[in-house]
Amino acid sequence: MDMQKIKLLLFFLIFLLTINAGYAFSNCQFKYDSDKRSLPELRGMCNVCHFSPNGAGPQNEFGRAFKGAGFKITDQLVKQFPEFFKQPEDNSQNSPGTEEPLSPSITRIKPPKVKIGSMIALKIQGKNFIEGAKALIDNNETLTTFKSNILLIVNFVFNAAGIHEIKVQNPDGSESNTVKIKVKDTTKNK
Repeated sequence: MDMQKIKLLLFFLIFLLTINAGYAFSNCQFKYDSDKRSLPELRGMCNVCHFSPNGAGPQNEFGRAFKGAGFKITDQLVKQFPEFFKQPEDNSQNSPGTEEPLSPSITRIKPPKVKIGSMIALKIQGKNFIEGAKALIDNNETLTTFKSNILLIVNFVFNAAGIHEIKVQNPDGSESNTVKIKVKDTTKNK
């Protein structure tokens, strides 16, 4: 092959890769960002659908499910991945005329199992979290980042193996249910 044909072939390959990346972005990121239920703090972030923050490479669990749904935000996706969407408020517990706030509730903690001595970012998913909510691990207050009324993040190092209890306390003093997390000691296997 002469040099001009090689240059043309390379240009064509780069063009195809660029179109493919643009197509993926338009299908995933744009559709997520434009959905009224998407979380504002996650809009424009490629790692909503991909493992990599720059959007390249394999898709995460949500990205695969989103692709499987034809790049459409469905009610099923919103229910299946509550950490990525605003959830409808459940006011069924309050009777009309009462102003009692709803208690926080934990539905899931990710990951459910962790290793001893490792810094881990725990995602506490649930509902009715209020700005200023704090996670309590074994009844000890921990530094907690409020992301939304359904998501809190806790960066924590567990120093003891076994089962630990986590609950959330809102600033008004209301507390959530207790969820257990398993901490493994991986040093014993060595």
